Order: sequence, then C-alpha cells, then structure tokens
Amino acid sequence: MERFDILRDIAERTGGDIYLGVVGPVRTGKSTFIKRFMELLVLPNIEEFHERERAQDELPQSGAGRTIMTTEPKFIPSEAVEIAVRDGIEMRVRLVDCVGYAVPGALGFEEEEGPRMVRTPWFDEEIPFQEAAEIGTRKVIADHSTIGIVIVTDGSVTDISRESYI
Repeated sequence: MERFDILRDIAERTGGDIYLGVVGPVRTGKSTFIKRFMELLVLPNIEEFHERERAQDELPQSGAGRTIMTTEPKFIPSEAVEIAVRDGIEMRVRLVDCVGYAVPGALGFEEEEGPRMVRTPWFDEEIPFQEAAEIGTRKVIADHSTIGIVIVTDGSVTDISRESYI
C-alpha cells in the first residue's frame, strides 16, 4: 500500500509555493503566531543578511491589551522563502496575516462619532473598519491561502473575556 504524504502532495500540487493563511477572531494571537513561526522556521533559512533583515522588519507587531493591532491583510515576508520541511521536501513559504473577526470588548472598530471608516482596495468609497476586516479575513482564506490556520483563544491570553469568543 502506498503511503500518503500530505506535505509532499501539497508541495507538488502547488509547485512548492505554500501560503499559510492565519485567521480567527481579533486579539487571539494571530500576529504573535506568525512572528514566532517566522523566527523559528523562516528567518534562519534566509542566508543573505540584508534579505533576512528586511524580512525581520516585515514581521507584524503584537502586544497585550484589547486594542486591535493589525489593520489590513499582510503577506509576510514580501517574497516567499524556501525552507526544508524534512528530508526531500522543500517549499517556498509566505504567511498571510489578517485583522480577524470582531469580538465584544475589542477596541479599534469604533470612534467617538461612530464606526471607524477606512478605504480598501475593494470599494471606491469608505466602509466601516469592521466590515473591511471581515472581507479581508474571508479573502485571506478563500483567495490567498494554500493552508488555513485558525487561531482561537479561551480568553486567558488577552484582556477580553472568554464569553466574548464563544
């Protein structure tokens, strides 16, 4: 019986280009996951010093609290980096960060005078930031990802209660 190797199969089907879309509600650690993934698996595989420095500078910001840090979908790094997953399997990897879905208690969707309005590449007019975040998050999974990674939380890693995530 032939053994199925999902990583080899994905690498062959995509020509070696793997886009990992990281999605989930806001303030769950999506950017922190991307930052650690890059530090552990991608940056060490960038041999050229200046390219590695540039990729380091492209890492997303992350921090504690209830305020939304990510404001738009972002491809990290800007150019795919080849990594060896294991013997005989190499792939070029990029991660795709997104704002995520709104949860009660998160700060950044509203301003004093109402919904925070933003311009997006998808509409000619401004739309509410919350709507743009949902559209961008859907596009990350539906249009830009080879593999989707969903980050969730029980509320223990943020200042937002568990009930807000259920």
